Amino acid sequence: MKKPRFFPFLFLFLSALAAGCRAAENTSTAVEEGTKEVAQQVSGAATDASITAAIKMTMADDPLVGAFDIDIDTSAGKVTLNGRVKSKAEADRAIQIARSVDGVKSVSSNLVVGD
Repeated sequence: MKKPRFFPFLFLFLSALAAGCRAAENTSTAVEEGTKEVAQQVSGAATDASITAAIKMTMADDPLVGAFDIDIDTSAGKVTLNGRVKSKAEADRAIQIARSVDGVKSVSSNLVVGD
């Protein structure tokens, strides 16, 4: 009895199909990991923006701090205050407000006292 000739081709086809499935699975895993990394970066950016907004809003509600004269930069939870304030008490209060916001890891002040 003769062996059918299509068996070697069938074996090659099934092997190629299995290899393709593994490659697709590896690609899917890589895409999933990349998506998680991007989501974490975006989440970090949103957190920095929300920290900045929370500090600005709190300063705007404080009678001692001139919120419009203070620039706030936030990166990875590290806050930098820049600008001009009228007194050392105002500078101290701005720093205190910045430190009180959730998510703030550190506060650097470049505030200049004087008119």
